[in-house]
Amino acid sequence: KRTTMSQMSRSALLLRLARRSAAAPRAPLHGYARRGQQPWTRLGTQQSQDAASAAAGMTTSAAGFAASAAGANAGTSPGAGARSLLGYALLVSPSAVCAFLCKWQLDRYEWKRGELDAREAALSAPDLTMRDIAAMVNAGVEPDEYARVLVEGELETGRTIKIRPRVRSVHGTPVPGSVVLTACKPRRGKGRTIIVNRGWAPDDWVEPKGGTCLKTSGVVRRSETPGAFTPANDPAAGAWHWIDRAAVCAAMSLPPDTQMVQLVHDGGRYAGNGYNARGKRPSGSAEASYPAPVALADLRDFKVNPQDHVNYAATWGTLCVATGGLAAWAIRRPGAAARKAARAL
Repeated sequence: KRTTMSQMSRSALLLRLARRSAAAPRAPLHGYARRGQQPWTRLGTQQSQDAASAAAGMTTSAAGFAASAAGANAGTSPGAGARSLLGYALLVSPSAVCAFLCKWQLDRYEWKRGELDAREAALSAPDLTMRDIAAMVNAGVEPDEYARVLVEGELETGRTIKIRPRVRSVHGTPVPGSVVLTACKPRRGKGRTIIVNRGWAPDDWVEPKGGTCLKTSGVVRRSETPGAFTPANDPAAGAWHWIDRAAVCAAMSLPPDTQMVQLVHDGGRYAGNGYNARGKRPSGSAEASYPAPVALADLRDFKVNPQDHVNYAATWGTLCVATGGLAAWAIRRPGAAARKAARAL
């Protein structure tokens, strides 16, 4: 395009010089012209006519050259159409990417709003008992995730699995630990054995002796979704990196439909110092009472709130409009330059 524009500028300059040469008055070649007689009628008439013809030819050639240059700039040369389409695609691609990210953030917002509504509905439902859980499983019905359960039974500490590493901030210091999963059988045989997610405990925590009875509340949970870089579990080596309910059931010699319940407390969310957001130490969350269960407030929210996705979508939408406007301006600019050059000719 730079070569084409330089050719157009050269042709315009040649055309302008030719016009000036054609319009300039010619002096007689020999002597002075008589009064009322044009200089072209004297002895230099033939030479003047030759010069005028040459100027006219130069004008025609320059005009043709400019027209061909303008046509080449407009994409009439071979391969220019493909180059123009590729250039347009490159100009529009930033706006298209921003539009896609804006739509993706809105989809994430809708999905999280649906998840939170489903969680709230399950948490607001009446509490289930271990006998209710057993009846639902025997009937082939899966209880809703996040349904509240009254847990009352005896922990089988011999069937414990630790999911590690799980780092947690304690008094502002990152502490490595694990999530403790233990089988829990109902008292007096009323119900079925379940898997209890007892919460987080540091690596130096040791299971206390005696006192394996449990009476608390929790919520039904499913398997975790491993991340892209989460290692695979190795049950034979005792290496567990994410909660796979089916694999945990197999490792504990339990039926594959055994339900898993995560213990919770009604206090505020964990603030990283043994206290909740209200400055109170909720039951089960003190360092001396590990494993520490999660708070219900943490289950009612995501690490990235739905409103944050709305803000992200607004940012990407603004960038989409801005980059789209710049692309439209850049696409229209070459055509305007060609039209301006043609008018100058």
